[in-house]
Amino acid sequence: MSTELARPVNIPPRPALLIALQHEIATAEPYMKKIAHLVNRDVAIAGNLLAMANSAMFNLNRHIKTVEEAITLIGLNNCHALITRLMARRMLSHGKMMMPRFWDVSEKRSWGMMHVARQVTNIAPDLAYNFGLFCDIGIPLMMASFLDYEDTLTVANQLEHQGFIELENTRHGINHALVGAMLAEHWHADPLVVLAIKKHHSYEIMSDPVFAPAIRELIAIFCVVDQAIQQHRHAVSIEWLEGGEMATDTLGLTTAEVDDICKELRERFLSPNTA
Repeated sequence: MSTELARPVNIPPRPALLIALQHEIATAEPYMKKIAHLVNRDVAIAGNLLAMANSAMFNLNRHIKTVEEAITLIGLNNCHALITRLMARRMLSHGKMMMPRFWDVSEKRSWGMMHVARQVTNIAPDLAYNFGLFCDIGIPLMMASFLDYEDTLTVANQLEHQGFIELENTRHGINHALVGAMLAEHWHADPLVVLAIKKHHSYEIMSDPVFAPAIRELIAIFCVVDQAIQQHRHAVSIEWLEGGEMATDTLGLTTAEVDDICKELRERFLSPNTA
């Protein structure tokens, strides 16, 4: 995918903190105190990480006071996923990329993906969370790269069927799913997550055994969570209309079970401390 970086979309470099964190995680025996020290050097990131670790996202029965305690209680991989989101939000939410509604939905999707993955699959929650973060992150990058991309979004919001990817390809020669996958790869996300992001609007993949079960399940969870988000916003989920039946089958759920999951997510979305 690296050759596609030459396309006319700016892919932000991996932040220095993320590079250092990922380097330490990749060692045979990650040293928690060193990781905590790295995170604590960025006061804003450390503070936000603690706030998220103490939120309804993890629903712990104790208050986490230090970064090292957060790593111990919610896990190194989950902390890595949360820090990745915080770094992405910091780097990609200014100027044309500010897009408050986009970031609100992105946060709900990331948390919802993690929550549903824990409930109904064997997918690591941090992988589901990273998928939720990166799957549509190409949208603000496209907004910053193409002067007429806002018009593209306006047209896309009027579509009554899935056609966003085709519309982007026609108007810009690239689409947000590919851009999101490029950024995820550039920031060293898991290869399964990168491929799932690239293909997350190709719903037929959910019934294609050529693709790994984790990829098919990530796309299925995406459809379920989008249904809950759009219900929360009193809108219609095109993703669910197109892929909902396949998602239900892929996850081995009944319609009633999906309804219960969506109801729980909507209730949690109302909590100010969920995402």
